[in-house]
Amino acid sequence: MSVISGVGEGPVSQFVMLNKQNAEQVIQEQIKEVVEDPAKRIKELQQPSPFSQFLDIKI
Repeated sequence: MSVISGVGEGPVSQFVMLNKQNAEQVIQEQIKEVVEDPAKRIKELQQPSPFSQFLDIKI
């Protein structure tokens, strides 16, 4: 892990570093998911919305 230059060891600095680590982990998981199943997102987009029945307007 890289160190942010000019940052001390206070609570705010620790909070920033923890959030950075969490964000990196989430991004890596999302990249891994896309690499393993690239069509998953397309499948999710093609599924009908549960709210579509309320938007079915007849003219």
